Amino acid sequence: MKINKMTSLRISAFIAGALSFFTITDLSAHGYVSSPQSRILACYKDNKDNVGNLTLPACIAADALNVGGSAFYSPQEVAVYEAKDDHQQWIPDGKLCSANRNMFAGLDLARNDWTATPVAPGPREFVWTNTASHRTTYFRYYITKQGFDPAGAPLKWSDLELIHDSGPEPQQTTSTHVVNLPQRSGKHIVYAIWQRDWKSDAAEANYQCIDVDYQPIPNSSSSVSNSSSSVVDHCSTLPYWNSSTVYVGGNQVQHNGKRYRANYWTQGNNPVQSSGQYNHWLDLGSCNVTSSASSSLVASSRSSSTLSSSSRSSVSSIPLGCNSPTYSDSVNYKNGDLVQNFGYEYRCNVSGWCNTGGAYVPGVGWAWTYAWTQVRGCAIE
Repeated sequence: MKINKMTSLRISAFIAGALSFFTITDLSAHGYVSSPQSRILACYKDNKDNVGNLTLPACIAADALNVGGSAFYSPQEVAVYEAKDDHQQWIPDGKLCSANRNMFAGLDLARNDWTATPVAPGPREFVWTNTASHRTTYFRYYITKQGFDPAGAPLKWSDLELIHDSGPEPQQTTSTHVVNLPQRSGKHIVYAIWQRDWKSDAAEANYQCIDVDYQPIPNSSSSVSNSSSSVVDHCSTLPYWNSSTVYVGGNQVQHNGKRYRANYWTQGNNPVQSSGQYNHWLDLGSCNVTSSASSSLVASSRSSSTLSSSSRSSVSSIPLGCNSPTYSDSVNYKNGDLVQNFGYEYRCNVSGWCNTGGAYVPGVGWAWTYAWTQVRGCAIE
């Protein structure tokens, strides 16, 4: 009996140790928004670059409130392990940036001096760096409403509005999404949620606050006069999405005021719930886009040539902010090369497929997402 009892104790200790090991391993398997850098990542970098001596005032104040002392060594740990799509149950108002975890309590401070990334309205690439890859139910992005004061009070759920939902995604070490930032002014918070697939993986969700500062769009011309703006409806010729219609790669539809393009064959998959680079649909942004025009001579900062309003009419498009060349199936592309095609910019990921054409033509072919990543939309002047 003594031997059996001792054996039983050893087995119990072994099992407890093993469970502890796997729990710790799982707890470190998360991710953070690396671009634009999240609030916690800015403090993590400040802490790392200065060998543990924080220099940013907001990070210093936050560190004084964090419980445990190691928060800024773990930007991937802002998570709720039992979330399962019920975020407001687990995270009360005022605790969103910390995910209601005491070790990150300082991240909830209402301040106006958090490190903020300059942004402008329009498509913006957001990148998650995942310390361990997991199957995903969705990545969601919210932004604070116009009039929000980051120094007024800690972030509440009612301060936010949803601006992007990726839909399900496979396991990835980095997850990139082109998010259409709405019109805003001043400083705001983008709130990002990574919800793992609780059916096949785990119920855990990760949370990131990203501080952004809306900047006036710089004038790309040295001289502009008599400018005007108008709203262009990019959906005027597009059919409305119909759940019974069969769509193939490249087909475009409008749904709930937005444009979507089918990535491949699909039927009955709601674009709002199944959009993303590897999902049924790709979110192309709002139907209504504000465009500007000018009747005067313009000396463009992108070239030394001067264009008049009459000569502009002969130019098909002048991309703003996208200086990459137009895609051509006769060019040999390398990994990392940027191209434009039909108003969007793409980055080559797999050179062998980027040079194949046909099904791999960026934004058009049914298999283009295997070769390219959409980076952003290119506004037209």
